[in-house]
Amino acid sequence: MSEKKRKRQSEKGERPAKKVAIDLPASTVKVSFLVDNDVLGPVIASTPGLSFPTDIPLKPYKKGAKDNRILPPGHKPAPYEVLLQSSAHPKLDYLAREEHDGSADSLLKHYVGVYDPNSGELKLIEAHKVVVRSTLRSELEELRQERERAAQAKRPTMSSKRQELGMEFGTKKSKKAIADLTENAIAPRKPGADTANENGPPVENSVATALLDSLAASTVDMPSREEHQAAVDDSKPRPKPNMQATIPAEVYPTSTIIGNEIMAALNVKDWIDAVAEKREVKLHSRFVAKRLQEVAQSGDVKRLKVLRYILLLINFNAALKTGKYGKGKVLLPKDRLQQKLDVSGSLIDGLKRKFVPASGELTRWHIDNLMAHVAAAALIVDNYEVDVFDLREDLRLETKTIKQYFAEIGCRINPPTEVERSKLRITKAEAINHQVAKLKIPLQFPKQRVIVNKRR
Repeated sequence: MSEKKRKRQSEKGERPAKKVAIDLPASTVKVSFLVDNDVLGPVIASTPGLSFPTDIPLKPYKKGAKDNRILPPGHKPAPYEVLLQSSAHPKLDYLAREEHDGSADSLLKHYVGVYDPNSGELKLIEAHKVVVRSTLRSELEELRQERERAAQAKRPTMSSKRQELGMEFGTKKSKKAIADLTENAIAPRKPGADTANENGPPVENSVATALLDSLAASTVDMPSREEHQAAVDDSKPRPKPNMQATIPAEVYPTSTIIGNEIMAALNVKDWIDAVAEKREVKLHSRFVAKRLQEVAQSGDVKRLKVLRYILLLINFNAALKTGKYGKGKVLLPKDRLQQKLDVSGSLIDGLKRKFVPASGELTRWHIDNLMAHVAAAALIVDNYEVDVFDLREDLRLETKTIKQYFAEIGCRINPPTEVERSKLRITKAEAINHQVAKLKIPLQFPKQRVIVNKRR
């Protein structure tokens, strides 16, 4: 007896009896092509090898299509070409244009269509494909300047026009003079050049160019006059000035002239007590003796220490003895030098580190450096206006030499005026031996002499 197979029940249940109506598109589609002669149409842009920022605006331009592009037979060129440009980037210029190089991609045309399902109309418009490139703005500027120079070189000058007129309408004498000028020109013409273009731009002489190139290569490492002057100034025996100073007090601070270590070791209490008790202080310096009472009574300990430092340098210079064979100066042994100067050993060591070389022999350069420090310290004591007469007597120098030391540290030296003579309490006859050195901003230093060869 055969069994009757039952149908498997559907998992989704019975199918509904009603069917959903679907709106099918129209059986026919009407295609129309739009020509964007007036309004710029859509653009397809590609950026090969370029990361193009999306926030940079591009300004569109339209220009007439060229007829000499590589196009297949029977293919009409587009009515215009698209150009997009932007200079919104600080360093780059972006330019998007159509590239017609004859390749398959350049001949491929792109279209954008809009379909209306209700009317069954499809509108098509051509989408121009452009390629975005970037260029450095400096390169464009250099190309523009090069084109301007080339155009300027092609323009005839007034002298060339005169020579052309002279060769055309001049006398035999004027033509001969013009021909001599052409033959004796520094930059000769190329061999076989057209004689009709004698007055054109000169051709460079390879020998002269090679000579100038060799001179430029040999002098490229030579210092300029300013660099040479700066090197000379740095090597001069004088304290290093502060060239950024705005007032004279900032040019030579005590940290440069004396040093913090020596400044702390200087003791002026005995001077303050002696002046307060009106006791006599024996000194071997006219400069220090004339100013001790005034500076001590003012209560300015800093200026009083600078005055003590000047006395120390004057005595230090007087304690030097001539070296062997009459060359340079040498120091006395430390114990004798300390006894003669009547100062602590730390001050003697500080002076040695500042003014005495490792060899122990002071040359002319070291002596000049010591004198320049004395002059700079004297400016601090006298508020940057110093009568050099007292220092000249203490250091046993000539007027010309002491003036040179003050000039080397940037001072202006002039004879005392009538007001300054009354302040110094000297007569007009006595003022002949006095000179006033003033430190003013800007500083004036002696310039390096340039020796000019005499004509023979």
